[in-house]
Amino acid sequence: MTPGARLAAAIEILTEIFARAAAADRVLTSWGRTHRFAGSKDRAAIADRVYTVLRRRNECAYRMDDDSPRALVIGSLAVEGLTSAAVDPLLQDGPHAPGALTQVERAALEHTLPPPAEPWVRLNYPQWLDHELQQAFGARLETEVRALNGRAPLDLRVNSLKAKRDHVLAELARDGVNAAPCRYAPMGLRVASGLDAKVAKLDAYQSGRVEIQDEASQIAVLLAGAKAGDIAIDLAAGAGGKSLALAATMRNEGRVLACDVDAARLTPLAERAARAGAKIIEAAGDPYSLARPGNGADVVFVDAPCSSSGTWRRNPEAKWTLTPARLDEHRAAQRQLLDRANELCASNGRIVFATCSVLPSEGPVQVEAFLERHRGWSVKHATDIWTASTNVAPPTGLGRFGALSPAQDGTDGFFVAVLGRISP
Repeated sequence: MTPGARLAAAIEILTEIFARAAAADRVLTSWGRTHRFAGSKDRAAIADRVYTVLRRRNECAYRMDDDSPRALVIGSLAVEGLTSAAVDPLLQDGPHAPGALTQVERAALEHTLPPPAEPWVRLNYPQWLDHELQQAFGARLETEVRALNGRAPLDLRVNSLKAKRDHVLAELARDGVNAAPCRYAPMGLRVASGLDAKVAKLDAYQSGRVEIQDEASQIAVLLAGAKAGDIAIDLAAGAGGKSLALAATMRNEGRVLACDVDAARLTPLAERAARAGAKIIEAAGDPYSLARPGNGADVVFVDAPCSSSGTWRRNPEAKWTLTPARLDEHRAAQRQLLDRANELCASNGRIVFATCSVLPSEGPVQVEAFLERHRGWSVKHATDIWTASTNVAPPTGLGRFGALSPAQDGTDGFFVAVLGRISP
């Protein structure tokens, strides 16, 4: 493919992402399957252009005074330093290229603009989220959002049911994979960039010795404190990553009930559990139909649906496909799941509320509202839990709540709160 054809493909893919509020990686994969002529270098260049636009959308739109997919792709070339004289030949590079600059586009590229004053333009996030992000980060806004706009590392969780971390580290080194222990998670490994697509082909992955899981999620499971013999409920399990981690911390003793309102999301879990040797996981279906197990669960893990604002490094399109109405739906689901957790939890049990979000309304605000609705609960201090269970210094973001972030802790943005019943 010519450079111009690659730009046209990026415009086509961005059009679909924005029109369907679709995941960028899925649209890119689908496009590659239906355009077999595109080689690996073509697909990599197209993906890089798409993700550049998604990470810098507001800058690109500001540069062009236009936020159409074509304008955004042209703007992405400009914010990378290309002039109109360099951009125009690319747009006319062959019959499949986007076509020459219009007079309006040329004028936009040649017009000198002052640096954007608004933080949402400069830092590339939706204007309507400005209040929440200012509330979340305060003086750290610039540093934190720039970190969220970066590229995420790939983290693995070593499956303690099958392997030790140092053994897997040595195995990966023999396979040519450059990895190192995570800073906090005792079973975590961080892989050097560039190997994301290859991990699933490694024997360590196929044999169940490692799973892909960000360090923040591993920290949240550690804070849950599930023990061998416990009954744990993963109330919004999805594909079951937290269920697998819980089964490992429980040493395959007890029960892990994996629930989801969409039963189809649980479908991959049986295969994943078999690969991991996790024998105590049960697909339990809809959490609102689940019978209370015995005297209640020892741990109810609520990994609730959310804005995914903490994963913008991995999924930058999530910034632009989120709407106020959709955020309201997420917050309503979070409230409902917390109330359901209250019903399912044992009198001496714990609720762990977690979201891959940096928005206060999906973290501390939800917890405080739960405590108002259910006066018999209190927050267990996350740093105290961490200190009692590990010799590693706590992540910077831990306090009363766990509020992790890329800039502070090198993890995804993540919120976790551990709730315990107040003794009568």
